[in-house]
Amino acid sequence: MRLENLGFSKSTYGEIILTTRLGEIVNSAPMGVLLYGDTKLCLKVYRSGRTYEMIVGGAEDCVLNVTSDPMLFYNSVFRKDEVSYRPAERASSPRISGCDAYIECSITGLTAYERYVQVLLEPLLVDVTDGTVRVYSRVGPAIIEALICYTKLPYLKDSCEEAESLIGRIRIFREIVYHSTRDRVFREIADEILNRSEGMLRQACTSQREA
Repeated sequence: MRLENLGFSKSTYGEIILTTRLGEIVNSAPMGVLLYGDTKLCLKVYRSGRTYEMIVGGAEDCVLNVTSDPMLFYNSVFRKDEVSYRPAERASSPRISGCDAYIECSITGLTAYERYVQVLLEPLLVDVTDGTVRVYSRVGPAIIEALICYTKLPYLKDSCEEAESLIGRIRIFREIVYHSTRDRVFREIADEILNRSEGMLRQACTSQREA
């Protein structure tokens, strides 16, 4: 299966849970992934984390566990001892049980930067258990949440303080979009939602002052 069919993109990060093994140590961590060329993937792994230490320390492969289950993401951050692993087919790093797809990869290149290392991955095996699965992206949910906030603004015209709080959330959702994708269309959508929201707030607050 082509990686693009799973939703991986050159401009928008797909959110997966990465498992790595170094010796007897196994670690899992949420990670954003970009398509690199047509057949490879790349990660941006920040310093100071265990994943960084293991990859820089010599880990040779990893598994990208594709899921939208929030509990699996939660466990991989806060309850690592509750993550259930099972062997991979082509990698020494294990899979996480219960995911919708697995991409077993060899680590083929590292490029060090000041705050992170860029990791180039060569897929060895793509195993899809659910043919409809697509990698989770924060862009869509952030835009939808921003739109939901926007639709609530007309009902807060009499409370500039509450409206400003709601627009603060829209600004956060816009930042999520900008952080998660370089796609111009998505960024323009996020900008439009924020600009329209701020315009609505200015108009409402001006009307209040004049009243």
